[in-house]
Amino acid sequence: MGNKGSMQPSRLCQEFARILNSTPAVINGVCTATRSRTDLQPIVLGRRAESFMFVPQAFSFEGVDSEGRALCLGETVILQEEINPFISRLRQNGILVTAFHNHWLFDEPRLMYVHFEAIDRPLNFARKVRFALEVLGHRDKRRAPISGRNRVNRDAADLCNQFGRILGGMHTFDNGVCQVMRSRNNIKPTVLGRRGRSFLLVPQMFNFESLSSDGRALCSGETVILEEELNPFISRLREHKIIVTAFHNHWLFERPRLMFIHFEKIDRPLQFAKDVRDALQVLTTREIRPC
Repeated sequence: MGNKGSMQPSRLCQEFARILNSTPAVINGVCTATRSRTDLQPIVLGRRAESFMFVPQAFSFEGVDSEGRALCLGETVILQEEINPFISRLRQNGILVTAFHNHWLFDEPRLMYVHFEAIDRPLNFARKVRFALEVLGHRDKRRAPISGRNRVNRDAADLCNQFGRILGGMHTFDNGVCQVMRSRNNIKPTVLGRRGRSFLLVPQMFNFESLSSDGRALCSGETVILEEELNPFISRLREHKIIVTAFHNHWLFERPRLMFIHFEKIDRPLQFAKDVRDALQVLTTREIRPC
């Protein structure tokens, strides 16, 4: 994840995560709290899609000033019918809603994602977000039908190691899900006038899950991307027949302008990793700072 110099979460970070019923970590020197929304059990391209890539809830704060306020960020997967009750509660507490949109295609149920930000005291922000999160999860949790229950290959853990080596970054393998996470640290953004290093701002994530006996899996990815890089990257993905599922902003009042692109394919994981690595070569490695 590019999080060299990680430390143990501070007491403030641990309390921030506790309020949000999340797991605390320090990534890029930033307090980050994460959890998966396990009440959702989606299907994407006909395969189970239950990894953090598809059902994330993530929150961070950084740059606490002399008044105790910090740049606070959050995002959550959300169902269509939950969006307006959720953003109403965010706005009641002065939190800026910065985007809501899909990340994926061919998903069941239809998954949407809300992103939000504020300059606030971290624990105040956490309590406000917890209040908004209370409107989520009140639905019939019947699972959508699946075309064939997929078995995890016994060698999937070794496959994940190879997948991670191809793409770089920190990789984990848990319950049949391989995830590679790294930060695009050559981009140095500011948000609401504050320097931001949060993984929520500069993520690169790549997954495979639901590996079947034919060696193919549900493979997915996302990366932060600059506006001028977007179309060259899309062209390279499409050369490899990778499905581009969304590209959009996640945040407001950021410099430089950050875009995020999401993509997926049913493929052999190592082939997907090589194809994505090829596409990533069009992205600049020079340092990018606000103009």
